[in-house]
Amino acid sequence: MTARQAQTGAAGAQWRQLPERGSAGIARVYMRLCLALGRTPARPVLFGIALYFQLSAPVARRASRRYLARVLDRRPGPRDTFRHILTFASTIMDRVFFLSGRDRALEVAVHGAEHVDALRAEGRGFFLMSAHLGSFEAMRALGRDHGDLPIKILMYVDNAERLNAVLAELNPAVMENVIPLGRPDAMLEVRDWIARGGVVGVLADRSTAADKLATVDFLGAPAPFPLGPWLLAATLQAPALLSFALYRGNGRYEVHFERFADPVTAAGGARRTAAAAYARAFADRLAAYCRSAPYNWFNFFDFWGEEPRDPAFDRSGRRPGRGRAES
Repeated sequence: MTARQAQTGAAGAQWRQLPERGSAGIARVYMRLCLALGRTPARPVLFGIALYFQLSAPVARRASRRYLARVLDRRPGPRDTFRHILTFASTIMDRVFFLSGRDRALEVAVHGAEHVDALRAEGRGFFLMSAHLGSFEAMRALGRDHGDLPIKILMYVDNAERLNAVLAELNPAVMENVIPLGRPDAMLEVRDWIARGGVVGVLADRSTAADKLATVDFLGAPAPFPLGPWLLAATLQAPALLSFALYRGNGRYEVHFERFADPVTAAGGARRTAAAAYARAFADRLAAYCRSAPYNWFNFFDFWGEEPRDPAFDRSGRRPGRGRAES
């Protein structure tokens, strides 16, 4: 592993060390306000929340600027970072309505549902490989419009304990449908769920220090993507679909499903090489969706490993001597 790869991998695990922001009490009060008033009357409060985080979270603000510079291909301004944070806050608010079953005011367009229907008609379990892009909660619209989807999400829960606790009060089933990563029996639960024809959702754009990684091009620079999702799917010989739910503003979502691998395969000594190829292809598709909905990607940390280790970047996020920001 090169020094650059080690640096990039360490940055990829940074998100687990960031403290959870926000008060559970405030989140609980705002959740009740949303349910009592409805989405439109409660929405103006989000502007104040987004402005507060823009001003009080310098790590997230810098990360937002660097990502937006890549995806927009220009130097982002304060309005861009505010829009980025506001989009994130909007999807969190809408989780309240999705989880409470009061999502009729939200417009959800589903594309590619035939790929899900085909696998379910065969009784096959499969993976939905997604990312911190838009709202995974909007996937529940598929269950509403296309029959109940037996989905569990494989994820880390310890970095958002307060938010998860508040949402669990709203809908206790939300945590029942989560397989917590790091638990000793997590992989066995995934195996059994897939074997029963269930669906496992994986957010495949974050790594930890313990993960096997592939450093692949993402929006024009090397970035760490975990191999674990692809090695797991290959071990189970399970199909994988890509799934992204993009927030388009004004309560509108687009849920996209794409065929990806049927099944995921990585045999013998070539397992890691094959998994890296899947990670690379996933990063390419994720980049395309990021460009389609640039304010929807919610990794507010040093994803590319450029700060503070890289002295080529000044505090504005620009490389000296270049006409536009690259980070």
